[in-house]
Parts: sequence; C-alpha cells; structure tokens
Amino acid sequence: MQLSGHKIFPISRAQTFAMLTNPEVIIRCMPGLKSLKTTGKNQYDAELEIGVAGLKGTYQGNLQLTDIIPEQAYRLSVQGKGPMGFMESDVQVRLTDHEKGTQVHYQGVAKVGGTVAGVGQRVLSGVATLLINQFFNTVAKEAQQGQA
Repeated sequence: MQLSGHKIFPISRAQTFAMLTNPEVIIRCMPGLKSLKTTGKNQYDAELEIGVAGLKGTYQGNLQLTDIIPEQAYRLSVQGKGPMGFMESDVQVRLTDHEKGTQVHYQGVAKVGGTVAGVGQRVLSGVATLLINQFFNTVAKEAQQGQA
C-alpha cells in the first residue's frame, strides 16, 4: 500500500523538524499511541491501540528514525504485531520552505499481513490515511498554538 501526502506547518523548518522528531510530541499527537520507550538513538518500542474497522486491538512494535538530515529529511520505519496480524511501513519525510512556514512531504509504503490483510486494501488505505492525517493535523495545531 502506497502512502503519500503533504502538510503545511506555520513554523520554520528547524521548529517543524524538532517537533516531528521529538518523542514527547509524537506520543501526544499520534492517535492511539499509548507508549514510546527509547531503546537506542532514534529507536523506540511502541504500544499502539487501534479501535477502527477490523484492526481493533493493541499492537506492539518499534519505530526508528534513520537517514536523518537535520531540518531537511528523515526516514521513519515502523514495525508492529498485534491480535490481527502485523504491519511494516517505511516512509521518507522531507521538509521544504513554504511561504506560510514549512511544507512536510511524506512518501512510502506499508505492508500488512495476517487476519488484518483480509480487511481489504481500500479499508486499510483509508485507516492509514486517517491516522497519518490526524497525526500531522495535531502536530500542526500544536505548532500553531505555540505561535500564539
């Protein structure tokens, strides 16, 4: 399943990058993320609770930031397992200047397996898009509130 999109943040690239790579911001803004424990440099164990469609359940996994170019780009890799199967995603995040602040572009792929794969690509794609949009919208809202 392909993942791609963009979001404008009303703050500088440095501020946007700092927010998107800050574990405290990630745990506050990621829908369903219950815990994020540091296991190494830019590596975390995560617990995610999802309550949508056929994906309901608690998932254990890990999250890793690699290929980091401060204020410009990074790669986010996520792997998780739960009662309905497994998921893996690999997403490239790129930041560019925008007249209103910073534009964040993301592009990558997600794979799912197990019972959850039977839910159907259309539903899975919709859920993934929903979660990604909720995350970026919540971070952007925090950024905007910080500007007040």
